[in-house]
This record gives sequence, structure tokens and C-alpha cells, in this order.
Amino acid sequence: MEFGYTIPLQRHLKIKPPSSAEITAPFFCWDVHLLTVQKRRAALVMNCGSRYSLLFYGMNRADWKRLPDMIQSEIRAAILREGLSEFEAVRYFTLSGPMRISRPHGPESVSGLNWVMRLLLQQFSLLDDSRLSQLQIAHIMNDEIYHAAELSMRGSPREFFLMGFRCL
Repeated sequence: MEFGYTIPLQRHLKIKPPSSAEITAPFFCWDVHLLTVQKRRAALVMNCGSRYSLLFYGMNRADWKRLPDMIQSEIRAAILREGLSEFEAVRYFTLSGPMRISRPHGPESVSGLNWVMRLLLQQFSLLDDSRLSQLQIAHIMNDEIYHAAELSMRGSPREFFLMGFRCL
């Protein structure tokens, strides 16, 4: 599994990850972006193969230190929330390989992050200060229809994410 940290996140964490030497399937890659919404730090996490997104809002210093573990836990929870089995979650993590940090996965991925950020900013009034993981906004972001050029079809991030499991 590969997490591509955007430049703002790299600066915030004071790290400079290497470019990925290995080619990882987009379904197992997640780009992670730091943004500030309503004066609170947030991590936007987007699957590179489907644009399926997670949002952590109101992160503190300790949260940033355990970000990879938080992301992996939330991906597992999302897989189960989408109605997939524990077996499928385990299989996803097994096939994804060891976790590594890299740089973002190219212009298509940055375009996807921009698209998701636009949706987030339209729904910022739904942010819940009492929760780190923002399920309501993630649900809205993952149901938005877009045209996936690489698949030559329209669909939602949720549909494309679930489609990826049918190909495992």
C-alpha cells in the first residue's frame, strides 16, 4: 500500500519522501493532502484508482504522528461499511503489500484531489467538530458522479472502489 503525501503535507510533517521506485496499482495507492477548513487542520485521503475519499478533520499533533496507521484503520473500516467482508478487507491489505510513503501519483491524482476538495468546500457546514473521521461528508464525496477517463465511463467513487474489489 502506498500513501502519496502532497507537498503541503510533506512540509507540515517535515519529510521529503522519495518517488516510488516500484509501480503500485492505483487501487492500492492513496494520496494524502493537508488542508485547513474553518481554521482546523484536516487530512484528505483519496484512492488513486477510484477517487474514493476519507476525511480526518481537526487533527492534533499526535494524530499527524500516527497518520499512516489512522489511514489504514479507516480504509479497513470503510471497506466494512461498504458491505464487504472481513475476508475482503484482509485480502485488500495483503495484496497491497507493505505500507510505504511516496510523493503524489501524478497530475490525474492531483486533479482528483482538487475535485474532491471542491466537493468538501461545498459541504463544509456538515463538518462535525466532535469526530475526527468525517463520515457524512465522505458519504457525499463518494456518491458524486464523475467521468473516469481511464475507464471511459461515468460513476461515483464508491462504485469504482467497489468495482476494484470485483477485480481482485
